Amino acid sequence: MSDGPTLVQFFTGWERDGNGPDGLPCYRETIRVRMDRPPFLSLERVAEEADIADHPGPFELYRKICEARKEIVGYPLALWPACPPHVFQMCAARDIYTVEQLAQTVSKKRRAEAVKTMPPDVIEIADRAVHMIELYGKAGKYEELISGLQGQLDAMKEQFAEALSTISAQKSMIDTLKLKVAV
Repeated sequence: MSDGPTLVQFFTGWERDGNGPDGLPCYRETIRVRMDRPPFLSLERVAEEADIADHPGPFELYRKICEARKEIVGYPLALWPACPPHVFQMCAARDIYTVEQLAQTVSKKRRAEAVKTMPPDVIEIADRAVHMIELYGKAGKYEELISGLQGQLDAMKEQFAEALSTISAQKSMIDTLKLKVAV
């Protein structure tokens, strides 16, 4: 057996919990633990209180990852296709849960500090987040411009309809005057 450290990872799993009224199986959510001691030993089971007490660091990482997957304000990193799972875990360990938070970590003021403390993969994804935020900012400007132009178009349509009614009224008046002059 290896004398190296045991690699521990907590994750969410499902355990069968009988059958439902319709005869289909029911499952309940559980916290599971995987313990690996390379090269040959790997154990996966439902986590016990002793596992949580013995390995507080991996459990804290699991808790932060679960927190990152809950409802948050902003665009969640868990749903952003540009963020691979390993980068998501690194960001969750640093309490970064949204694309906006990730973009703020490499803002112009904090760039030098972030490069020193974060892995290159996170810096690369953070740069992409900054570009995405800039693009969405520009899209908002265009939406505002389009809505303003739409309002102008509606006002011009009203004025055009009024002008058409005025022209038809004047045309009928001219026709009546022509008939009077002709008689």
